[in-house]
Amino acid sequence: MKLIKFLIEGLLIVSLMFTACISQTSKVYEPTVVGSPPDNAFVGLVRLENGEIRHYNYGEGNKGERSFYIRSVDNGHSWDTVYVESQWVGADIKSPQSGEYIRLATGENGVIAVRSKGGIDGDWTKSEVYTAKEDEGVYIMFKPPLFIREGKRVLVGSHSTARIGCGVFYSDDDGVSWKRSQFVQSPPHEAGGVHKGVRWNHGAVEPTVIELEDGRIWMLARTAQDQHYESFSEDGGETWSELKPSRFYGTITMPSMNRLSDGRILFIWNNTTPLPEKEGINGVWEDVFTNRDVLHAAISDDDGKTWKGFRELYINPNRNDFDYKNADRSMSIDMSVHQTQSVELPSGEVLVSLGQHKDIRKLLLFDPNWLNETSRADDFSEGLDNWSTFLYQKGVVGHCAYNRAHGAQLVPNPEAEQKNVLKIAKIDRDELEISTQGAVWNFPTLHKGRFETSVYIPEGSQGGRISLTDRWFNASDTTAHKFAMYNFELTKLEQNKWNDLVFEWDLASDNQNCSVKDSEGNEIATLPLSFNTKNGINYVHFISTAEQEDTKGFLIDRVESKAK
Repeated sequence: MKLIKFLIEGLLIVSLMFTACISQTSKVYEPTVVGSPPDNAFVGLVRLENGEIRHYNYGEGNKGERSFYIRSVDNGHSWDTVYVESQWVGADIKSPQSGEYIRLATGENGVIAVRSKGGIDGDWTKSEVYTAKEDEGVYIMFKPPLFIREGKRVLVGSHSTARIGCGVFYSDDDGVSWKRSQFVQSPPHEAGGVHKGVRWNHGAVEPTVIELEDGRIWMLARTAQDQHYESFSEDGGETWSELKPSRFYGTITMPSMNRLSDGRILFIWNNTTPLPEKEGINGVWEDVFTNRDVLHAAISDDDGKTWKGFRELYINPNRNDFDYKNADRSMSIDMSVHQTQSVELPSGEVLVSLGQHKDIRKLLLFDPNWLNETSRADDFSEGLDNWSTFLYQKGVVGHCAYNRAHGAQLVPNPEAEQKNVLKIAKIDRDELEISTQGAVWNFPTLHKGRFETSVYIPEGSQGGRISLTDRWFNASDTTAHKFAMYNFELTKLEQNKWNDLVFEWDLASDNQNCSVKDSEGNEIATLPLSFNTKNGINYVHFISTAEQEDTKGFLIDRVESKAK
């Protein structure tokens, strides 16, 4: 029976490899969904030396009699399911020293090491390698191993349930024995400024680590602040510098770094900020997840000194759902697109596994050179696929989530009814957390750039605002302008006509001002820099500024960005 099974498996692989040869001509450029991972996305993805890609299932689908993993041999374009006779304990990373596969996992008393014996399809050993002390809690969320120092040391990022911060476990004997590094902690979130309450304070968790060219180890961690915090190690991960805010925005979401074969660093994260905390919120769960519907990517070709991209890699297609959490969906599993793992393919493409809930998580392919683009445009011919406009219904449901409601909508152009434009208004509805409509659109980050749009102000409108910023804010976030680089009030525009607007800025200039002109080059306004940025401008945020219900609102015809 084993021989027959071996022959069948061999024939299947040959068939799939033949398909792979044919599919080489179908290399993708922009992010393209190609499948769905079998489990939470931050572990389980591995590419073998023969080109086969596997995504193991360490969770919900790996507890029955028929365990499985999914497999692709055509660079991720198609997938089949492989069932195994016993619970699978596959690992993500192959040791360059021994050729065996290694990972760490949560054990009953601490940390266990899982190691292959005879390769990924051979036998497996599990051994307890670290016993947690009483005040250390349970170690969870182990990231895939990172081999440093030419493979002589292996690091695994982790944190514990005791809220003691984060760090790594490290091994110098190919994963047989392990030690825990110093752990470092981020400061707690506090009420103040735009916040009337306190965010969920879980400390520094879910770290991602990478070896820099100078030998230092760079760690980025998830925090309850507006930014990921960073730390550096000079001794291979054993001790760490004080955690400090990094250049990357991201709140209570998982960051992920990888070095590509050409030396570039790829960073995948949620470049997003949630709504301000409400009065009475005490820092335990509640409304924390209002920033997990958009996933971003950036790339650096100088070892992390400068970055390009900051582009939306994937937008949650369920972001507008009235029943975002309904009876048919598990109320305890996150419906968002945060948590990722990625592998580079021989074709130069990157395969990304993302998300948690089975209805949401996806596998997608993209060419990292897509992040080098410097222009983008949208005229609503694809509807609102590239926009965030949703609002929130009152009342947290399920796993720290709100059900959604439609916000700004497409309407006929008043001067050309065959073409749709976007209407932004304020329509008071008691069932909404915030009734103010807005719209958010992303473009490749620009330090010196040009943004164009056309805006129509109907007579009787109470006005609106255009903000240029460096991260995603909720469309309804009335505080977003406080963190924007430039803000333009629409009260300066003529009513009952289309106003063509051209914004130009140079963040390296002496005054850092942004000029606003009409299409003929006439000066409309000069905007001072309101909030500093290291990353450049990569978002426009439109929002109504009406204090009362405003059904007139304003209209947007098109948007375009490009390097200046």
